[in-house]
Amino acid sequence: MLGLVYKETLPACPNCKAAVASTERVYKVVVEPEQGERGVVKRDVGMYRCPRCDTTFPRVLGRIHYLLVPETEFNRIKKDAEENKTRADELELSIDALKKEKQDHDDVMTRQLRDKVISSLESELGQLEKHVKHLQAERDRLKNEIAAP
Repeated sequence: MLGLVYKETLPACPNCKAAVASTERVYKVVVEPEQGERGVVKRDVGMYRCPRCDTTFPRVLGRIHYLLVPETEFNRIKKDAEENKTRADELELSIDALKKEKQDHDDVMTRQLRDKVISSLESELGQLEKHVKHLQAERDRLKNEIAAP
């Protein structure tokens, strides 16, 4: 189905070429398909009256094209649309599950990284404590050397 199309230019009177600003009335007209065409066209036809010469003339304001299809084809299309909607709903559920799985995976990775950093820092702390003890022992030894002449 095509959308309604309105032209932006003001219509001109076919008699005196004066611009006419507004319609007197708008009619909805359905045009049957011609030989070899499929579908019907619904037109909005505005009736204008020229303020200068009082001539009345029509102008098509917009049109919508409706395609005619056999009922069996329409039912097939409708069934396909329903199946596609069902499939889309299933895909949405799959996407939601994958997003949750990704979030869980990211949480696990963050915890593992945090645990590795903590483990590394604890190991470094142990090394520093050993070094501090060694330095304290060295300090005590040097104090004893200086104190005992």
